[in-house]
Parts: sequence; structure tokens; C-alpha cells
Amino acid sequence: MKVLVEATPLALQSYTKGGAYRYGLELLRHLPAAMPADWRLSLFFHFFRGRHLARMREALRLTGIPEHELCRWHPRLTRALKWPVERLAGDHDLFHGPYDRLPPTRRAAGVVTVHDLAFLRSPEGLPRAWIDELTATVPPSVRRADRVVTVSEFTKQDLVARIGVDPDKVHPIHHGIGPELRPPADPEADAGLLRSRYGLEPGYLLYLGTLQPNKNIEGLCAAYQLLRGRGFEAPLVLAGGPGWLFDPMWARVVSRGHDRGVVRTGFVDDDDVPRLYGLCSAFALVSQLEGFGIPVIEAMACGAPVVVADACSLPEVAGGAAILVDPGDPESVAGGLERAATAGPEQDAWRARGLARAAGFTWARSAEKHVEVYRLALSDASDRR
Repeated sequence: MKVLVEATPLALQSYTKGGAYRYGLELLRHLPAAMPADWRLSLFFHFFRGRHLARMREALRLTGIPEHELCRWHPRLTRALKWPVERLAGDHDLFHGPYDRLPPTRRAAGVVTVHDLAFLRSPEGLPRAWIDELTATVPPSVRRADRVVTVSEFTKQDLVARIGVDPDKVHPIHHGIGPELRPPADPEADAGLLRSRYGLEPGYLLYLGTLQPNKNIEGLCAAYQLLRGRGFEAPLVLAGGPGWLFDPMWARVVSRGHDRGVVRTGFVDDDDVPRLYGLCSAFALVSQLEGFGIPVIEAMACGAPVVVADACSLPEVAGGAAILVDPGDPESVAGGLERAATAGPEQDAWRARGLARAAGFTWARSAEKHVEVYRLALSDASDRR
């Protein structure tokens, strides 16, 4: 039994190493242990330009999966010609597209993972070309798939309502977190490293992720200024690289004076992520739209009190272990941050709830559930024949 998994985004230099990247990488790392011994796992890369080869080799090394197929036909050409993936990568039994798209297959079973429907629900946070591409590719991918994986129940319901997919073929599977995400073992040493690398002292407020409009960075910065007006002195740290439409977004923040006290670290190394979570006084993710929101459980696993938007998938992921706020109301966000960041019994309780909640999310469990979906898709494809 040969399972072919789309890994092209892991090789693209322009693809940010955010939540979807982490999902693809960790799923591939854990699938071999979850699959039956007689199943073979291979990666599929599809790009035209040679500059992606180095990062493709990095992906093979990071996943630990050497077997792969590489197609160098231009993707726009093969999509226009509607070539089945067997013509691009040879025969296989199942194809999984973990990044919202599923090419046509000739006989193989098809599974697609949909992370969110931002291009339909809140397109103002995305470039026009990206909206057009997703509109043209995601609905047909969902319809041709034997089975669909979503990263939350929220995204499943969005798919059912907006694309009309049969709910019985959609399977929500939550993300996991790795063992490296845990409370600081040596807070003093970690503080010294963050001090030397970023000039940070423990007790800051933290956002970690891509900096782009749909993450509600503007609303978070506005709420932070309310806290500063009440005498809150610690900085708001925005850890992560610029994403879609960053420049105009940040220009609006600066024009309002909402950048005061805000520290931007840029993209941070993986080794520093647990340190940043572990030494903050509160972590915030107040996006208007998230398909899952993996930083929420990452922060909880590191012992951070968490504030999330009472919107989209975030209450589902938080599971009662985070303070919920109205993402459209800076006063509500500021109030939640103030509660979370204030030392005392309430903060200790939120830390404990978060640690307990995060313990239920593992990549091994996620991979096992994906294999269950693969079995269903293989049965569906067999019935079609």
C-alpha cells in the first residue's frame, strides 16, 4: 500500500513556517509509526524552479522520510491540463493533500486537509491573487476528495455551510504539540538568553505567530495602549515574521501611535519558542479567524496564562482553559490581558488549567486519527471501482 503525501509547501522558499508548516512537518514525522507495517509513505514535491531543491532536501531530512517523487512540470500547466497526479508521480493507492488542495486522481483515493476558509469568510486580510487561487482550487478539491480532514470542528461547520460538503465525509482532527514545549526547567538561564538575544525581561505580554491583518495585530496593539495608560509597564512582544499585507497594516499601527512599548523580534528560532512562552506574563491570540490556533496550546504547555478571542476555533481549542475576550473590542482585550498578567491565585489557576488542557494534544494521536481517515478513503475508492 503506497501513500503519497503532498509536501511541496515545505520546499517553497516563500512558504512561512507557521501553523500549517508545523502541521505538515509533524504529521509526516509521526505517520510512519501510526501506519501498518506493509504501508509505504512517500512525499510528493511539485515545482518548476530549481531554487526550491535545497529546501526540499531539508524537508526530507527533517521528516526523516527519504522516499519521494519530484515533478518539475510547471504547476500552472498541469492544473490547466487537469492531469491526474498519477501522471505526475506514478501509481499509488492514496494521495493526501495537507494544504487545502487535492489534484485529480485516476484511481487513487484522495484525502485533503482544509485549515480554514479565510478566503471566503474574511478575504480582506489576504492578497487578491491568493483569494482567487484558493477560490478556484479549494472547493473542487473538497468535492473530489473521498474524505476531508479539518483541523477543528469550527472549520468543518464552515465547510458544510459555505461549500455544501457532506458532513459525514469531513473529519475534524486537532493538531498536537511536541515534548519540547514545556515550562522552563531553568527560568534564570532562559531569562539570560532572552535578555542577550532580544533585550527582554520576564513578564512581557506575548503574541507569537505570523504578523498579518487576519491575526488582529492592530486590535491587540490598541488594547495594549489602554493597558499602558493604566500604568502597565512591561512591553508587548510580537514574535514572528511579517506575513500578508504587513507593511500597510504596520503603517496603520504606527500612525495611531499604537506601536509605543511594542517590541518586534522578527522570526525566532525554534529553540527560543518555549522560552518566550514560558517567561511571559500572558500570551494573547485574538484573531478574528483561525482554523485551529496552535500557539494557544503551545503557550499553555509552557505554563503561560492565555487570552483568546471568543471567536472562530479558539474557544474550541482553549476548552475552558483560557480567558475569552471580544476581538473587536480593545477594552475587552485589555481587560483579559490585565487579568491574565496579574500575579495571584487567578493567574495560577489559568496556568494549571492550561497545562492540563495542553496535555491532551499530541502529534502521535493526530497521526493515528489521520490513518483512520486514510482507511475510510481507501474503502471509498475501492467501492467506486
